[in-house]
Amino acid sequence: MAADTWMITARGAEHHLAGVGMAVNRFEIQTIAHALAQINRFTGHAVRPYSVAEHSLLCCALAAREGLSPSVQLACLMHDAHEAFTGDVASPVKWSLQGAWDGFEHVHSVQVRRWYGLQSTFAAHRSTIRHFDLVALATERRDLTLWNADQHEPWAILDTPGAEVRPAADNLLEGWRDCPWSTWRDRFVQTFYALRAEA
Repeated sequence: MAADTWMITARGAEHHLAGVGMAVNRFEIQTIAHALAQINRFTGHAVRPYSVAEHSLLCCALAAREGLSPSVQLACLMHDAHEAFTGDVASPVKWSLQGAWDGFEHVHSVQVRRWYGLQSTFAAHRSTIRHFDLVALATERRDLTLWNADQHEPWAILDTPGAEVRPAADNLLEGWRDCPWSTWRDRFVQTFYALRAEA
């Protein structure tokens, strides 16, 4: 018997992760936001629950602060949307899998970007989106992990000499951020629709 390669989404739909069934997948924003708001980054190894939805909203806010267009802000918001279906895998795990994960994840990220017509924005602004993703990561490391420069190895992705990534001014431990997961879900959906209307 073939292994099942589909899942049931939070809205009760079948979502296919491989095979011909992928052609009928739907990528509703409410489904994406619901899942991302409950998936924790750092495999849960943070000082508080910190979701992919909150990370995505931070990336979007960084782009807005730099005065980038609503289309680029939307791409920043949606850059990890595929993780609603693939899950979030910490970078060291991806690197340990030596590329196997990248191929799986890429198929799903392309599907989501096509669904929302974001392929050209991602192609044109890939390095900018990546920059905000790394600034968010640097901010998260500073505020939400127990990483200590005096005790731990540098992170090559952030600490390469001459190309260090600096954290943003945002404080990810501010009290207003301590809210139910559903608040991040709703903020994600609201931001999506606001930017979609302007893009």
